[in-house]
Amino acid sequence: MAIVPAPLTWCEEDRHHKYSDYRDFNDWFDGAEGVGAREAAKVAGLANPSKAFFVGDRREYGVAFEGWRQRQRTQWLSREALIELCTDAHWADRNATRFDQLCDQIALANVVPFVGAGLSQPGGFPTWKDHLRQQGRTAGLPLDDVEAMLAAGEYEGIVHAIEDRLGQPVFRQELRDAFARNGTIPPADYLIAELFSDTLITTNYDRLLEQAFDVGGGRPVQVLTPATVLTTPDAESVTILKLHGDIAAPGGCILSRNQYAIAYGEGTFNPSLPIPQALDYYFRNSSLLFLGCSLNQDRTVQVFEAIMNRALAESADLPQHFAIEQLPGDEEALIVRNAALLRIGVTPIWFPANTFEFIEEILRLARNEMLFRR
Repeated sequence: MAIVPAPLTWCEEDRHHKYSDYRDFNDWFDGAEGVGAREAAKVAGLANPSKAFFVGDRREYGVAFEGWRQRQRTQWLSREALIELCTDAHWADRNATRFDQLCDQIALANVVPFVGAGLSQPGGFPTWKDHLRQQGRTAGLPLDDVEAMLAAGEYEGIVHAIEDRLGQPVFRQELRDAFARNGTIPPADYLIAELFSDTLITTNYDRLLEQAFDVGGGRPVQVLTPATVLTTPDAESVTILKLHGDIAAPGGCILSRNQYAIAYGEGTFNPSLPIPQALDYYFRNSSLLFLGCSLNQDRTVQVFEAIMNRALAESADLPQHFAIEQLPGDEEALIVRNAALLRIGVTPIWFPANTFEFIEEILRLARNEMLFRR
């Protein structure tokens, strides 16, 4: 006997359940900025104007939504800033295309976020530079010496100087003072938790990512540290690889020049060590999305350079990686930085310098694009 499917409910047939997928547009439409749109749709003054519009005139709702969507893309993909900097739409068009390429990878569930210290700062934590300044003051290092080492990128040298002067316990306690507390979860972390529910990588010691998943509910979190980085991820959990350690166990954090040498290799990186092995695996098998990372000449970048050079020598294809990156000061610097990132396999998506709210909004744009595509 044939099984007759249950008839669709009125709500399912008219796709009214899709209304919540457009929540950012609905909030805009119902808010102060949507006054003109509400009046044009003849729903001004209703208790829930966006829902009345959605139910009453789906076609015009779609037209209004598409106009809002394109304005959001123009704003948060920095079209005006790029045109102003470069005099035409050359780089603005590429920014939009690269964002769509990122969304393609997110839709395929290929993207693994790689989160750096820049994403922890809105949660109340210092950048690594500022933390090293604080460490230097606690240790009594001359301020000029600390600033000179920071300017030269000698971060490991500052840690080494502090340990030489006062020993590791002083450094570890300062690390606890800075990172052991619960921070205020930034909206970007919530968006990361909403967009990505499999694997994340971070060089941060704090617990903001864990907090975001704890508050958001859903799957449990598995934290892997340098000692366990090659452990098989738990398929039922969100896996966070804390490459340089977890503040819950500061003794296992990678901080000093000697510890970095042990973890990555002395001089050049050693591909047989656990952290380079983990980086190699994810760089070859996932699309990494760098958020709040400087991507300058640190140990992880050296690993990625070596992987890229080996892949080029073997004519092997690697996944496309992405970074949400600050816009340099002029087009010449943009060309140089763009090429430098592409040499390590990273496609930059630009935002205006020092406007870090763009990271959150680009993630929100990606979330809305995923809902739109669905």
